[in-house]
Amino acid sequence: MAHTHGRYQQDLGFSDGLISCDASEVLAIASAGTVTLTRNAVGDIVWQCNASSTATFNINLMSSVIRRSGFFEDTQNLFGSTFGGGLGGAAAGPGSAGTGIPASAEPQGRPDAMILAGTPQPASGMATLQEITPRTALKLKGFKPLSINVMYKVITNPATSLTCVLTQTKVVDNQTIASQQTNLLASGANGLTNVARANPYVTSIAIPNAQYYQITPNTALWFEIAVQEPAANTFQLYGIDVLCEFNYN
Repeated sequence: MAHTHGRYQQDLGFSDGLISCDASEVLAIASAGTVTLTRNAVGDIVWQCNASSTATFNINLMSSVIRRSGFFEDTQNLFGSTFGGGLGGAAAGPGSAGTGIPASAEPQGRPDAMILAGTPQPASGMATLQEITPRTALKLKGFKPLSINVMYKVITNPATSLTCVLTQTKVVDNQTIASQQTNLLASGANGLTNVARANPYVTSIAIPNAQYYQITPNTALWFEIAVQEPAANTFQLYGIDVLCEFNYN
């Protein structure tokens, strides 16, 4: 195809992206008692909130991925072919040989009717199939989170409390942190199970209030799990997987 200084950009993202944060990427803070990074076995590494302890486990969903702030796209339909009357654009290209868009490289518009083998197909004009309307807003790129899979274990007895929250925090010059925070997932159980069992839970939490592309600079998206443990119980966190839509093309 013809060479161009512009970019070919897709509008639609892919909705099957996964961002993984294991125990090594979790910030664990105990406000009472202790939390420990524990090796249960080979490949079985967890943060453990010990008995009679209260702790939070904090993960910034945007710390390990590239964000993009958006841009205006190039249009590629201005100049036509070298013969001056082609369908390559709204204006004729230069007439000298070797410049402009050659006629052989021009895209051909196709009708909706069935294409018959061996039958020449007519090309439609730019105004119907091929004209590009310039964008009036930024093209969004990067990623948007859709849901969070939390991998954890409740051991011996139920926790006294087990909640989670997702908070968007923007740091703005000369503004308080609290004034720039928005809870995208209200603090609560949000589907987390507080029943003791021997094997881990994998709980999926939808985050509908965060389902937009994260493009704002100086912003963190903190997912926090808060645990309070009784005297005869422990809680273990393996990590999270974030399902997201992404578009980096």
